[in-house]
Amino acid sequence: MQIRRFRAPDMRQAIRKVRDAVGPDAVILSNQRLPTGEIEIVAALDYDGSLPSSMTSKRSPAPRSEQYADPSADYLERIERAKQQTTAPQNTSSSNTYSEKQPATQFEMPPLSKDKEDPAVEEALSIHNSESAKQLREMELELKNVRTMLEQRQQTDGKADAKENAVELRAREKLKGLGLSEFVVSRLIDDIDLKGREDDWNRLLAHLADYIPVRSSSSELKGCIAFMGPTGVGKTTTIGKIAAQHVLKHGSEGVVLITTDTYRIAAHEQLRTFGRILNVPVEVVNEYSDLNEVLAKYANYSLVLVDTAGMNPRDSNLERQLLMMKRARASLKKLLVLPCTSQRQVLKTVVDVYSQVQLDGCVLSKLDESASLGEAISVVIEEGLPVVYIADGQRIPDDIEPARAHNLISRAVYTAEHYSQLYGSLKYGS
Repeated sequence: MQIRRFRAPDMRQAIRKVRDAVGPDAVILSNQRLPTGEIEIVAALDYDGSLPSSMTSKRSPAPRSEQYADPSADYLERIERAKQQTTAPQNTSSSNTYSEKQPATQFEMPPLSKDKEDPAVEEALSIHNSESAKQLREMELELKNVRTMLEQRQQTDGKADAKENAVELRAREKLKGLGLSEFVVSRLIDDIDLKGREDDWNRLLAHLADYIPVRSSSSELKGCIAFMGPTGVGKTTTIGKIAAQHVLKHGSEGVVLITTDTYRIAAHEQLRTFGRILNVPVEVVNEYSDLNEVLAKYANYSLVLVDTAGMNPRDSNLERQLLMMKRARASLKKLLVLPCTSQRQVLKTVVDVYSQVQLDGCVLSKLDESASLGEAISVVIEEGLPVVYIADGQRIPDDIEPARAHNLISRAVYTAEHYSQLYGSLKYGS
């Protein structure tokens, strides 16, 4: 009996080496995994049923878990055993191929045939394939369920986003209907979490009122105050209203009216008329006098109101007017009169030009003539210019009041709704 050892990285290659070197009549006496990781097979040729003394003296084979640590090797060995079991009855007549007294680890190498697969191998492969197919179907079903859940989630999120977008779109349209700028509208939408409820509109308006800078107090307007702005914005009328209110409440003593408008013919006549009616002095600042000298003359008066020349922002004489205001006494407060009837870009240009004199606030005039207050409101918010008074008519002294943010917003909403209805009536002839 010839004994040979074969080593290979795995069981498949080891069996192939045995087959190529010894042939189909070889008998595997033992196999084990070496510390190096290789598989060692001991095979015998012309086996007579007994083991050599060298094999019996060796220690017992390693445990099964150590022999077949490699799953692929264990699988191949089971296939080889199945092949041997199917061919064993055919080889019982040969004394050199099989013995019932052989150890369990010994089996005869079956003849390898490529023409026909053994039933046991086919059964093992079919079982393996069926299990793989079952796992594949389970994975496909699980993936289908996950996909369904994701689609449902996307539909739910899409509906929520669509609802949120619809609510936001309606809010934007209503805010723009007030005449507000895109900057103010976007800021409001970002700051307010819209819920799609009826109170969303009131919450937006309340938050808008918080944006408006307002400078007013319970005490009356006192000191030296100059009113500036373009032509026809209502500076002189505003001065007449404030002076009349003060005279009606405290008397004519302590009130003086000053004008710097010498550019127009009889420009100061309207102010002189107010002075005669209210019985207060009127001073004219011209090329022969200085504004600071006049202000010093009436330094002890409780209310000094200065009317400036109304000029176009592109007028060359405006620089001289602004220079005079810059050189005026520090106690002189400067208020810019902004008409709500002007376009937003016109108002922004006016603010930019007159900001050279460090404005202390503004007066919003002609609210009664405006079709939209949102433009003026947007400008004071964007420029951070405090609103001191709002004037909404020609009546003296009634049509003027200290600015209050919530009242201004209510007036803006009323104006937008009123002119919307008026426009609809004119459009459809009702």
